[in-house]
Amino acid sequence: MAKADRVSEPPTRVLRWFERVQIADFHPLTRLAGTLAIFAAAWAARVLLDPMLPSGFPYVTFFPAVILTAFLFGLRAGLLSALLCGGVAWYFFIPPLNSFSIAGAEVAIGLYVFVVGTDLVLLHGMRAANRQLRLERQNSLDLAAAKEQQAEELRRAIAAVRDSEVKTQLATRTAGMGIWQWHIPSDRVQWDETMFALYGMAPTPDGTVRYGDYIAHLHPEDAEAQDTRLKRTVAEVSESTREFRIRRSDDSRWRQLRAVEVARAGPDGRTEWVVGTNLDITAEKERESHIRLLLGEVNHRAKNLLAVVLSVARRTSGSDHETFMTNFAARIQSLAAGQDLLVRNAWRGVGLQALVAAQLGHFKDLVGSRILIEGEEIALAPPAVQTLGMVLHELVTNASKHGALSNERGQVRLHWERRGNGAEARFVLMWSESGGPP
Repeated sequence: MAKADRVSEPPTRVLRWFERVQIADFHPLTRLAGTLAIFAAAWAARVLLDPMLPSGFPYVTFFPAVILTAFLFGLRAGLLSALLCGGVAWYFFIPPLNSFSIAGAEVAIGLYVFVVGTDLVLLHGMRAANRQLRLERQNSLDLAAAKEQQAEELRRAIAAVRDSEVKTQLATRTAGMGIWQWHIPSDRVQWDETMFALYGMAPTPDGTVRYGDYIAHLHPEDAEAQDTRLKRTVAEVSESTREFRIRRSDDSRWRQLRAVEVARAGPDGRTEWVVGTNLDITAEKERESHIRLLLGEVNHRAKNLLAVVLSVARRTSGSDHETFMTNFAARIQSLAAGQDLLVRNAWRGVGLQALVAAQLGHFKDLVGSRILIEGEEIALAPPAVQTLGMVLHELVTNASKHGALSNERGQVRLHWERRGNGAEARFVLMWSESGGPP
């Protein structure tokens, strides 16, 4: 039996090759080039064989050329090859030679037309039958594949619920995501270990829980809506995403969960399985709440800052518009310096030494010589940073225009200290100038 199979294998491969060749869709230029090449090869072979052949064999190389061309490239190419080969044979190899005289060549030409015509008809019919056979075979294969695909999809839908745990357990455990599945006909709900951990419950021996146990853990304000939403997903064989609060069994803490579930239908079109995930999003919700709080605080501080700017504008004087704009811009820059310090410290306050350095930045070359700064580090609250920053700005501006820093020998001494303790503690700052104009 094995020997017979080995013997039949080469013919099978040859037949498959013939089928593929006949179905091949060659480019028109490829067909033309191939036809001309086969014709040229047949002509050259006939010329080489001419001295060795007796008279009466004008088509010995041209018949195969026509058949091969029609087999490879189709009926049109075969007809072109037949015309070219017939014309060359008539002119060069059928007496009288080197002419297209029909006298005496009727039989040879008629034989050529009959044989070539018969071959082309047979080859064309064979190609058409082969194409139809291949088409029917492909249709049968497609139909079988479609049926197999339907069966495979059904097997995967059932097997995915039962066999996917091994593939997804590691990933879901790493992400803290619990997986559950609900077999609707038996009302059997099964949780994985992460689900029990999320709800603070001890795992059951077979991993099953009652639907009522799940509902009992929900926040009273969420229970009815979540029950309705989940049952609608089951009834509609659809998907859903939900967020709700639960109370854990072990520590009674309220946690926020996000659930995603997908219902899958059985052969009868009704929901057979529901597969879902639960993820603890408490930290995410707390971050969202914190962000909303921060946005509210930013809005509040922005309004306060605008009020300060408006107050500064009202209190800024100047003999003309240019003087007013110069003074106003300087005071706004002073405010901006304080804001930069607060932002860098996340609005938790600023050290007094850093505030002094920022407000006296234009005179940093004089610090230590003509500007003496003394005092321990003191943390200032955000409102104090804005107020004291403006004070320092006004003092150093007046000193540079009219006071000790308006000449080459004046000196400024900035000193601060704490006085008293507890509720009686006071912060005292002293700005004194000497050596300036009278």
